[in-house]
Amino acid sequence: MEHLIFVCPASGQPIDSGVETEISTLLRIRQHQVRVHCPACGESHEWRVRDALLEKAS
Repeated sequence: MEHLIFVCPASGQPIDSGVETEISTLLRIRQHQVRVHCPACGESHEWRVRDALLEKAS
């Protein structure tokens, strides 16, 4: 499983989107968007799945 990690455009900090899935699913949904409330700046941001950094779930 992979976590989708995005970078906050306001603070530059990495943000864990809370989305955990398999690579095969990520490849199918890479054109979709994810809206996340950002704990770094308090705003909501929207990113494309393909723009995410991936982190292995522990």
